[in-house]
Amino acid sequence: MSTETHANPEPAVARPPFWIRMSVTVGNVVQLVGLLVGAGLIYWAAHAPYRRLVLVVLMLLAWIVVYICCHSLGHYVVGRLLGIRFKGYGLRGTDHPENYPPGMRQLMAVTPFFTVMTDKDSMAKATPLAKALMFAAGETATTVCSLAVALYAQRHDLPGAGVLLVFSIIFAVFATITTAMFPKGDYAKAIRALRTPAAHKV
Repeated sequence: MSTETHANPEPAVARPPFWIRMSVTVGNVVQLVGLLVGAGLIYWAAHAPYRRLVLVVLMLLAWIVVYICCHSLGHYVVGRLLGIRFKGYGLRGTDHPENYPPGMRQLMAVTPFFTVMTDKDSMAKATPLAKALMFAAGETATTVCSLAVALYAQRHDLPGAGVLLVFSIIFAVFATITTAMFPKGDYAKAIRALRTPAAHKV
């Protein structure tokens, strides 16, 4: 889950290739549908008279789908509001597996994540604040949306919801720290953007 850009350079590290490329429109539709599916699954789990195991599966599926579909869409929505344009989306495993411990690293490398690709000229003209907010929006959206699913599950007393909520909080804290510390992290990019003088005004 990330953005690809040439206007906020990162250390030269080979990125894994995209499995699929798609236009901005197609990528947005797929992610919006995914968020609707995730919302539908957690609502279904909260109101369906199924056995505990089925409810747990529905809850976990909802969390995973929302987690996957909210990140790059967050980049896109905030970026467009601030005048940044995008070229399209790609789908691949995480492009920063080194941020995760063994086991989790292999899992994240095969999990399909969306990457939104910025327009080079648009990024060059964007203000440091606009770029910083766009970069930060992805991880922030992930934290807010994944916690929202867990809190909804907890509020409706779904089996395992407490464990999911604790996991979501710990994972959000871990992700916030790592994405601020490691060069390819969203918050690290946002910090660098704020420290880079603007070449043009939007």
